[in-house]
Amino acid sequence: REYNDFIEELVSKFPHEKEGILKFYGICWKIFNSLNSLELKSLEEPLYLFGQFFKKPLECLTLAYYLPQNAGDIARKFIKDQQLLSFIDAECFIVSTVNALKTPMINASMVLCDRHFGGINYPVGGVGGIAVSLANGLVEKGSAIRYKANVTNVILENGKAVGV
Repeated sequence: REYNDFIEELVSKFPHEKEGILKFYGICWKIFNSLNSLELKSLEEPLYLFGQFFKKPLECLTLAYYLPQNAGDIARKFIKDQQLLSFIDAECFIVSTVNALKTPMINASMVLCDRHFGGINYPVGGVGGIAVSLANGLVEKGSAIRYKANVTNVILENGKAVGV
């Protein structure tokens, strides 16, 4: 979880790539800090984004620059060791299910840095565990769940949905 420990261990395994490691992960932090400084609500609303640009122009320009780039190309600018590049591919695959050449740099930066910033927390049982827990909670509270059933009507009481 500690960034400095992570970098120290990575450099100890690839001492000949120290400069490249620092540059690649330095860019990851630059992108992460840009993302983290913005109040990101809706990336689909032009007026909202326009407002964010005027509040934090440098951060927005940083994100715009890296938006079309992938983590693999950027890593390969600084790192030549194939084993280390394979490690970065594996890191990207874990978070995006594709290798670094197919992982957007902004996505890679967000995840590769967040684990050192505050940690990434996943629900027990994976994302599917959320749905299972919600369903179990509803049943415990007296609801009945009918899987693969078509909804034909929403039951309303005082303007609130109380069943289907």
